[in-house]
Amino acid sequence: MSSAFVKRRVDLINDPVGRSLRLFSVPIALSFIINMIYSLVDRYYVSRLGDAAIAAIGSTDQIVFFLFTLVSGIAVGAGIIVSRRFGEGDAHGAQRTATQSLVGMALMAAVVTGLFYLAMPAIPVMMRMPPDVAVYSMDYLGMLLIGFTFNLTNFHIFSLARSTGNAMFPTVVLVLTVVLNAIIAPFLIFGIGPFPQLGMKGAGLATALAQMSGTVIAMTALLGGKTNLRLDFSDFQLDASLLMRVIRQGLPASIQMLSVSLNRAVIFSMVGAFGTSASAAYTLGLNVDMVAFMTVFAVGIAVQTAAGQNLGAGKVERVWQFFRSASLQLSVLMIILAIAVWLFGQNFVMAYTTSASTVAEATNYLHITVFGYVFFAVGLVAVRVISGAGASMLAMAITAGSLMGVQLPLCYILSHLTSLGVTGIWIGIPTGYAIFCLIAYAVMRKGRWLSASI
Repeated sequence: MSSAFVKRRVDLINDPVGRSLRLFSVPIALSFIINMIYSLVDRYYVSRLGDAAIAAIGSTDQIVFFLFTLVSGIAVGAGIIVSRRFGEGDAHGAQRTATQSLVGMALMAAVVTGLFYLAMPAIPVMMRMPPDVAVYSMDYLGMLLIGFTFNLTNFHIFSLARSTGNAMFPTVVLVLTVVLNAIIAPFLIFGIGPFPQLGMKGAGLATALAQMSGTVIAMTALLGGKTNLRLDFSDFQLDASLLMRVIRQGLPASIQMLSVSLNRAVIFSMVGAFGTSASAAYTLGLNVDMVAFMTVFAVGIAVQTAAGQNLGAGKVERVWQFFRSASLQLSVLMIILAIAVWLFGQNFVMAYTTSASTVAEATNYLHITVFGYVFFAVGLVAVRVISGAGASMLAMAITAGSLMGVQLPLCYILSHLTSLGVTGIWIGIPTGYAIFCLIAYAVMRKGRWLSASI
């Protein structure tokens, strides 16, 4: 990798707000797409092993996501603190936070992995997996866990790089790991050439090896000073007080991600009461939503980083400018995407199912939920501004409170206590986003988060 290329960063403190927001967000959005491809590669090869293998990879993904969420918050917390130190011009503080947090996260990930290995035999029973699915799932998960610490290390390094304004470096490393996984997976799964046929174990091992390779590339770049942030292990010893500050910032982020996952799981259970077609419709509709929201998540990370850096630099007005610019640009994009989904969403659904009832229900879902796109985007940007300032607990309370305390009850009431049926859930989703947006914006306007200390 070219040193100049991986060092390429966006000046979020001095460059024009709208332009810098776009330049920083695009590589992040691209990295989300690459992550999706990562998952699709495994699914493509594994599908050749049968339906049980497909079901196993889906179940395993849920387990890995839960584990990842438990530990990954420390990376988010470290990124928030590093962005503030970077804005303050405190290179030593940013470097020290990066080094301490990376070691702390690796140790925590290793402990979690070890404990989970011990708990693995109980997982199939807890998740009520059919016997054939359980065998495939345990084979795949056992190999994935080999690379779990490396996967979290990569995520942590990416968060640190983005906190300095460098979104290109994580994208480059992700591309390399996806290509490597795509190349070696078929050899290990199907036993091509001199390689043994490992089946699901081969799929998991290929992913783990790709993640390990990504860590080697990322750490080499960091230690060699080829990015905007250098690690320093000279006279290193763990600083418990600094790690606790990182955890205090990161733990609410983990809880926030878990609440989003739990929210979707509960909605799935509500939808399930209305039959298989409704469940399939929600699955397909949610996939469309997640593709539309990729840009929202990318801009959210950009705004969070910009808030931290500009508050550190004492440029409070630029934080508000980033919020306004992000809200305007995302609102325009979400309106365009909402129109596209309204007009062509049915075509996407029909590519995955021929069931007339599922197509009809999924189309109904999309025609209703698109009205929540703008609200979700603006609300998320407001929350990211608050978390970027260091008020992570407040950001978590807004998100978890809105989803679990407002959206879920609303979906239940409209679907189970009225004659709307499953359509009540579809109506409750965008209505919940609207309330989330109003709460987030109202809290942000009060400005109490500006006094958060990091």
